Amino acid sequence: MTTPDPATLEIIRNRLLAAAEDMRVTLVRSAYTPTIYESEDCAIGLLDRNAEVIALSTGLPIFLGNLGQAVVESVKVRGGAQAMRPGDVYLLNDAYLQGAHMQDCTSFAPIFFGDDLIGYAVARAHMVDLGSSEPGGGMAATSIFDEGLRLGPVRIFEGDRPCDDIFDVLRHNTRSQDELVGDVLAMAAAVRAGASRLTEIVERWGMEVFDAACAAIFEYSEQETRAAIRAVPDGTYTATGAMDDDGIDVGVPVVINVSVTVAGDQVSVDLAGTGPMVRGAINCGVAQTVSSVRVALRLLLGGTRPPDGGTFRPVSVSVPRGSFLYAEEPAACGNYAASAVLLMDLVMRALADAVPDRACAGQYGDTISELVWTDAAGKHLMLGEAHAGGWGAGEGYTGADATIDLTNGQFRNFSVELLESRYPVVVEEYGYREGSAGAGRFRGGRGIVRRYRLEEPALFYLWMDRVHTPPWGLHGGHDGATAFARLRTADGVEDVLKCEGRQLSAGDEVTIYTAGGGGYGTPVDAEGGDGSVPREVATTGRAR
Repeated sequence: MTTPDPATLEIIRNRLLAAAEDMRVTLVRSAYTPTIYESEDCAIGLLDRNAEVIALSTGLPIFLGNLGQAVVESVKVRGGAQAMRPGDVYLLNDAYLQGAHMQDCTSFAPIFFGDDLIGYAVARAHMVDLGSSEPGGGMAATSIFDEGLRLGPVRIFEGDRPCDDIFDVLRHNTRSQDELVGDVLAMAAAVRAGASRLTEIVERWGMEVFDAACAAIFEYSEQETRAAIRAVPDGTYTATGAMDDDGIDVGVPVVINVSVTVAGDQVSVDLAGTGPMVRGAINCGVAQTVSSVRVALRLLLGGTRPPDGGTFRPVSVSVPRGSFLYAEEPAACGNYAASAVLLMDLVMRALADAVPDRACAGQYGDTISELVWTDAAGKHLMLGEAHAGGWGAGEGYTGADATIDLTNGQFRNFSVELLESRYPVVVEEYGYREGSAGAGRFRGGRGIVRRYRLEEPALFYLWMDRVHTPPWGLHGGHDGATAFARLRTADGVEDVLKCEGRQLSAGDEVTIYTAGGGGYGTPVDAEGGDGSVPREVATTGRAR
């Protein structure tokens, strides 16, 4: 197998990336819900015949590291690659198989050139509702069976024909039929676009050149990662942190223990000592746990290209079975992202001394809110949001203000204009949360304040982490302010940290205060004055 010349190799590589981007555009423009078309809560990938990533589009980092693993496991479940047929499109959302919660659905299509399977096109996106015990998934599930319809995996198209019985199952297991079916069809359109584009590439250059190009792309990425690891001093680096609680056993911290060993051009990560599975929904599937570690290492080690099948060959991850980062049935996984955020942060904290020019202080964690309205006919309208907050500072730079958390990357807050045109709310305030940034030689990033006034009665759901365990400072920097929400009702003003279906009335106000990032370095002659705050403000989490 002869490697293509450098010019041809770069043309093929960029054609693959363009194909993945076409898939993303197809999904976003075809989607029914603003979670996808506005916030872009989705990810896209093209895989080779072994389900190794050959191209990724922009999207949520939390998804990008395990799309291939979800396809690998799905193909096994369905009898191997020999069971795949041209025109097939599959759908799955099994939390243990794909790692994510069940609201994240994965669709993939096998791609054929003649009679030969040459790869897969895969898309993942967040669905608004899958018939869980609470609208949109809720925040307080204690079992996977509380979290809605579980698929893993099923054909939704067979030989280019829709499988009407499966679409009928979808319609009968959601509170938002048109939105769910429309978004699933948008994912199917995206993977079909990817299949078409990959086939065009193989038709243009042939299978031998295509295979050689993929092998060369993987080899380059592997060597780049190995070179980056060699620049890190050998040794074992550790960090320990905790979730505030699992949302059910309130006040009981849930521990994550990280040990990172660097040896030459290889790195291994061991999560031994991490807490056991819990009753609350912060359990995380092992595929997502591995992906989270990979994303954190990628942020620290850097790279000149999007990750692919060669990027993480020098990386191994050991996750103890029975821990809450190796979720197994019937563990609830609806709030898994909060665990993934902390895990990524802890990997960076462990390596903070080894790569001080790259690691940053603690970030704001995960803040999710949901408002649910029900009309006289029983139809639900659901507003679910992942809120921005403050990132940690690092050597030579302040933390980013009002930025989405580590897991969500491309995700964006809904605009005020969209909120007020689509939902019965008025946004009374939206801006930086002054006094939230951790002080330091370089201050942490500021969280946000977002205040809604309800025009109709609604149920309110809220998940926040970093409310008892603030985002940490590094090298003498102060912690960031912790998160909370404030309800203003006819009964008065109340601060809350987590809510599950709280009934609110028209005229009530909900204000979200997200956490600030930790500061970096002792705050003597601190850089800037806009957001560096006294220690007591940062640790209480209450605006003065």
